[in-house]
Amino acid sequence: MSPEDDPQTDDDEPRLWRMFNLVYLLFYFTGWLWRAPQAIDLIVAAVAIAIFLPVYFRAYECSHRGALIYIAIMEGLAWATAGYAGIHGVFHTYACVQAAFQRPRRRGMLVIGVLSVAYGAFALATRQPYLAVFFNLAFGIIIGIACTATAESIERERKLKRTQVLERQQATLAERERIAHELHDLLGHTLTMVALKAEVAAKLLQRDPERAGDEMREVASAARSALSEIRAAVYDMTATSVESEIDRARLALDAAGVDLEIRGDVPRTLGPTLGKTLGLSIREATTNIVRHSQASAARIELEQAEDRVELVVADNGVGTASTREGAGLSGLRNRVEALGGDAQIEREGGMQIRIRLPLTPLGESGGIA
Repeated sequence: MSPEDDPQTDDDEPRLWRMFNLVYLLFYFTGWLWRAPQAIDLIVAAVAIAIFLPVYFRAYECSHRGALIYIAIMEGLAWATAGYAGIHGVFHTYACVQAAFQRPRRRGMLVIGVLSVAYGAFALATRQPYLAVFFNLAFGIIIGIACTATAESIERERKLKRTQVLERQQATLAERERIAHELHDLLGHTLTMVALKAEVAAKLLQRDPERAGDEMREVASAARSALSEIRAAVYDMTATSVESEIDRARLALDAAGVDLEIRGDVPRTLGPTLGKTLGLSIREATTNIVRHSQASAARIELEQAEDRVELVVADNGVGTASTREGAGLSGLRNRVEALGGDAQIEREGGMQIRIRLPLTPLGESGGIA
């Protein structure tokens, strides 16, 4: 996609900035303070604004080249309303602002220059007051040039987002390829051997049932071995730890502008099951803070006693905003309870997740490594 065909803003970009800029339309009506509007002036103003609003929003959503026609329409509105009560130069200023979003920057500056020359020529030809012409031209040029900085900032942010998306896609693709290679290495030989053994057993079933039974027992043994290898591989793919998840939480919360405080020491004697469960709990709680809490500060507390380990993740966000427990928190609770622990979630003055786990989880002979 070429720069000319590239939309000016991402679909998920907040529209608040564009909505706020509409407040400058009020300047159009300040002209009525010293020139009382007639019926025709009211009609012209209503029609002009009705045309302007969809043009204004559409100009941000189309390609840079496509926006030129909407810039021309805005400038045309300035010319069409010049003979009526109202500060018609507002539409010229909006046209210059939109021109600032043309990429590359030199083209935006060129469009602002063309608009200024064209408006100045029109104003002189129609004998507009010199002072009004000067201010309209000055505002259009100054505000248009100032908005080029905003346009460049938006462009940098868009490039950064695209780079991050591309990096995530590449990481996902690399991970898929790694998993595919591991599964091929793990299962390729075993399944080939299982298929051959099963064929041999089928052929020997009538002639030599005892040998056929031996072949099928070898098939069963190979299948159990493959299942064990797959379980180990899956565990390695999903393995995590308290230390690694605290590091990830620190990075994620820092990027979200949330101050993180760590209290207590990271337990060093946890078995893999407990370490993974606590790590996933920290991950889920961190995700919840970043996505929903609107918090400015958070803390992670860790405490290990003789027979249990306790984790607390708390924030100062809008804990009462939602009382429904989503799939993430529900899954966290289920994982903890499956090991004989309990999870308490409080939403007063922010959200607090408190998790207690026995050092010897249910179903294990020992939780300490």
